[in-house]
Amino acid sequence: MYRKLVLLILFHVCLINAIFASSKFHIDTTKFNIFPKSYDEKKWKPVVGFDAHRSFFAGTPVKMNGFRFGAEYRGVHRFGFAFYGLKKNEVFVNLPVDWPNTAANAPVKFTLNYAALFYERVFFKSKKWEIALPLTLGGGGLEGYILDIDGYFQRFTASSFSCLSLGAVTKYYVLPWLAPRVGFGYRFPFNAEKSVRRAFNGPYYSFGINILIGELIRTISKSFQN
Repeated sequence: MYRKLVLLILFHVCLINAIFASSKFHIDTTKFNIFPKSYDEKKWKPVVGFDAHRSFFAGTPVKMNGFRFGAEYRGVHRFGFAFYGLKKNEVFVNLPVDWPNTAANAPVKFTLNYAALFYERVFFKSKKWEIALPLTLGGGGLEGYILDIDGYFQRFTASSFSCLSLGAVTKYYVLPWLAPRVGFGYRFPFNAEKSVRRAFNGPYYSFGINILIGELIRTISKSFQN
């Protein structure tokens, strides 16, 4: 996981370096700006996207899949709601849980779902490329199950929790309305038990796709007009 995370960080660094190393790009032009104040004639656009986060704990994959929807303001501010869930049937080992009738380091499973508010600020923008800095704050419910000595998973925790995520995302606009995205970040769970924080606290890499509904509708309308 850390190798993939390092590669993604290097990808962002190399991309930024390539942008500024080329004489074609100037941050004082209207086409390429750092923290641009505006990058679109239209003030508001709806935004819909699929979002997936991947990390590891003690060799166990932690897979979060999500869905985001919200609005974009002047092409550089995005905010809205997101919903995430932990992929089922992932078993954690070496996660110390003090629970009766269980062996040391017994396997543990979680079910987790949470809703979040997100804000994304565009750091760099061109016609095809974009680098943005997302912030996500959410909360939800979590249940943990531990394997007892009789071979059954017993619930050892059921509680609410909160989560803060920070990171960086790069997008490439394949079409005016379609943009695959990759990124990296760090997740900070809090208001949860120590075992839960240990399992879900840490760096992650992400991937997904953004769909600009307004641009898609305009593209379809133009195709019918032609």
